[in-house]
Amino acid sequence: MKHIITRAATAAVLICTTLTIQAAAPKPAAEGPRTLSIELGTPFRDHAVLQRGMAVPVWGWSKPGTKVTVEFAGQKTSATAGKDGKWMAQLKDLKASFKPAELVISEQGGKKETLTDILVGEVWMASGQSNMQWKIGKCYSVKPLANELTAETEGKVAPIREFTVTSVTAQLFPIKKATGSWNNGNYNDYSAIAFAFAHKLYKELNVPIGILNCSWSSTQIEAWVPREGWATAKDDYSKAIHQKCRITDPSTPEHKKAWAAFYKSLEDQIAKSEVLIKNGGKAKKISADIPGNMKGNRDASWLFNGRMSPVVPYAIRGAIWNQGWHNRNQGLSYYNNLHSLTRGWRIVWDKPELPVYFHQFYCPDKTDKPSINTTSEMRLGTTMARDIPNTGMASQIDIGGAIHYNAKTVPGRRLALHALKNQYGKKVVADGPMFNSYKIEGDKVVVTFDSADGGLVVGDTEYNRAGSKKNKDATGFADPKAIENGVDKMKLFWLAGEDRVWHRATFKINGNQVVVQSDAVKKPRGISYGSGGIGFQPCLYNKAMLPMTPFIQFDNKMVTTKTWPDKELKIVDKDADPNAAKPTPKGKVYDFRKMPLLSTQFRDNAVLQADKPVTIWGSTRNFGEWQAEDEEGDCKVHFEFGDIKKTIAVTPEMDEWQVTLPVMKAGPKPHTLKVSFTINGEKVHERIAKGIVFGDVWYVAAPALGKKMEFKMPEVKPSGQIVRMMENQSKTDVKNGPSRFSVCVSRAPRVKAANGKWSNRYASYWKDATGIAAAIGNQISAKSGRPVGIIFMQNKKDSLLKNWISADFLKETPSLMPDYKTVGSVYRDNPYYLANFKRYIAEWKTLWSDNVPAMIKTKAVPDGSSWGKIPSPKPLVGDSRATWTYNVFVHSFGPLAHSGVIFLSGESLVKADQGANFGPEMSVLANSWKTKFGAADVPFIYTVPAKSLAPKITQPKAIKGNSKAVELNDWLDVSDVIKTVTQ
Repeated sequence: MKHIITRAATAAVLICTTLTIQAAAPKPAAEGPRTLSIELGTPFRDHAVLQRGMAVPVWGWSKPGTKVTVEFAGQKTSATAGKDGKWMAQLKDLKASFKPAELVISEQGGKKETLTDILVGEVWMASGQSNMQWKIGKCYSVKPLANELTAETEGKVAPIREFTVTSVTAQLFPIKKATGSWNNGNYNDYSAIAFAFAHKLYKELNVPIGILNCSWSSTQIEAWVPREGWATAKDDYSKAIHQKCRITDPSTPEHKKAWAAFYKSLEDQIAKSEVLIKNGGKAKKISADIPGNMKGNRDASWLFNGRMSPVVPYAIRGAIWNQGWHNRNQGLSYYNNLHSLTRGWRIVWDKPELPVYFHQFYCPDKTDKPSINTTSEMRLGTTMARDIPNTGMASQIDIGGAIHYNAKTVPGRRLALHALKNQYGKKVVADGPMFNSYKIEGDKVVVTFDSADGGLVVGDTEYNRAGSKKNKDATGFADPKAIENGVDKMKLFWLAGEDRVWHRATFKINGNQVVVQSDAVKKPRGISYGSGGIGFQPCLYNKAMLPMTPFIQFDNKMVTTKTWPDKELKIVDKDADPNAAKPTPKGKVYDFRKMPLLSTQFRDNAVLQADKPVTIWGSTRNFGEWQAEDEEGDCKVHFEFGDIKKTIAVTPEMDEWQVTLPVMKAGPKPHTLKVSFTINGEKVHERIAKGIVFGDVWYVAAPALGKKMEFKMPEVKPSGQIVRMMENQSKTDVKNGPSRFSVCVSRAPRVKAANGKWSNRYASYWKDATGIAAAIGNQISAKSGRPVGIIFMQNKKDSLLKNWISADFLKETPSLMPDYKTVGSVYRDNPYYLANFKRYIAEWKTLWSDNVPAMIKTKAVPDGSSWGKIPSPKPLVGDSRATWTYNVFVHSFGPLAHSGVIFLSGESLVKADQGANFGPEMSVLANSWKTKFGAADVPFIYTVPAKSLAPKITQPKAIKGNSKAVELNDWLDVSDVIKTVTQ
């Protein structure tokens, strides 16, 4: 399936490497949905599973007034298409059957459609984000179940089938017309969690199981809530989201008011900028918050509208839910969201008692200390949401992992226990132990639990704790097992006294109670169990080996951030390993840790240019982490370089600070640069760069090379001088906006932690030069007798000359004018900047006047896009990547005090036009860099392909200042370049 991901989408898809396990040969993957002669509801396709024992709606669209007949399993029922063409018939009380049958739909007048291989059994809807979407093919913990079922049913029908919508993902309004298909036994393509759930039901019930897989990665729970769920909410949090949804409904007064204000704001800003430009000034930055639930196509209700709405009201027994990563910073609001989600699903399915079973978030963090952080409170909100009738919670608190944990069999089975108990009458235990109450007996706390019949045990998920890489032969199920001497091994209880300081505690099991005490707490008032997480540790279970749900109480009241009088929990752990890594500090120092206080090149062991003034700069913008109280504080940058000390007053509007050093002499003497940032005298961030030397700095740009390809160059002996290089360490070399303070996405420097690990492994840093950088550096330093620093930026993929040119210089040659009008129009000094925003406003008005009304009327996507398309202030640029390489490799280095620039041309630069535009565009590139680096007189050395390499090659004739061309007869041979740098 090919998805159209719009510019408004903010997708984050993580690809994890999993261990490959030999599987039984799967059945061939289902082909794409075939074209039907009658337009049917999305789930009605070949290989479907229909729900037994209840009314089964069958729907579709025909010409208004057409009578449609549905035949299946001896039943024959009819319906008539209404004015909108919609018809809906109903089958009743079907019996479970593994025998493939035909579902026949015929229109009065001749059209007929026959769906084949239809089974009857139990159907459940599965929804959530990537851990629910995660396929068995990438999850070796579930593969054994799939292999087993494949072997058991060889030559028979696939008893477990999964349906997904294939044509639509997210939309602003709920749609009904989409395409989809049923996967008929190619289990590698099934949701791992949903399959584990379905497999458990199949084994217990011996009927076919159908799964409607309505899940998608990187989505918040709000995205799956129908608008009906928000509309009927009583809490302020959900009501606010409902108001945002109304603002994007063009039939409401809220919409008209909000969007009129949006247009006026933009139009007023455009008018003011037009006056400034007329008077010789430059346009102001134009922006306005988009009203409503329009932060992208993963905002409130978007995923329900596109991915789930097309399957409603397909007959289902119930629904299961797994999600959490993208709500882990929102805390207790998850309680409100689960209420709105469940309520909304029940409304749209018209099933007020629809069973919904949800997972409690797992443990991506390894900790055993008490916590009331946002993730802990999200888990608490999930526990509280058990007050919704006909729901149940399956805890995953004993499962650890990263964003995508592997152990998905047990979570799926735990959800199935709720269904087996409540929908199918099986005598099983579905809940783990839950906190009921506690009482103080002297220095002891006696805690009583629900769902602990038969007593409590300490168990461990050995596989999960050991980790997949260390225990590759394990089943991967993460089945917990009771362990010997578990009471001595479990360290999850904590007590607090009147001083509200938490201390680790010991415990004893007494039936369905535990008795907890700590030598450090003589008069306990508070108790915590696993509130910060459990994950890879022994923990408490009931005899059914279902884990205890975390809790934290003080004076018999639930502890939350709102009720706790201190900003953070105070924790004393006398048993902590002194050699263990220290916990991450909190407070402002932690909040401001990513502030780009120093730009790219100002790092340990930097080589800075001698004999010229050197400008050092950075930013105090914390990119969204400024707090309101800080904006009014006394903020300063404190700069120190040897005897040079400066203090710079800072305001939140200041994007950048700069200090220019006086001329320094070349030499190996190390210098130290210290820069700190204070708020009201409190130091909240500091950068220290040691080992800085002064010498000659050269900037070298190089093309991408294929695998095992290397530059051809003469051997250059070490000069005996310091020769260092800085290169791109990240995975990308393009960005659609200028990266001012870092080559990589993250602005944090590469720092070695106490545990020996490097932070931000993608950050550029200074190191001893290698390869062509070493050859150039040693050639220069051998002649000068000075240290040399090479800023070496090499493409990872082929590029064009225009990719390396700054946006404001694209207009300097006719071949790049189209790029100047589009890519360049996002910059305020571009004359097309205002025209672009006028285009942006017009596109919004068209969306609301044409596109959205058409979607509402037809219940289909008007433009056929998988993702909802919304206008963007960034213009459509087609395949242009003009400026994008400059944004990453060049922008963060200017102004650059340096001795010279080398640009090594690659084959991709002339591949399209055989070099016809090489001359004019290289002239523009060179002048662009000379201007941005602030040194027009510095030599610019570049390579020009010979006519044998580029038959239509043209020569640069407009480079300003010092420049020298070196002809290439071999794309890889840079020998003449290395000789030229010292001539």
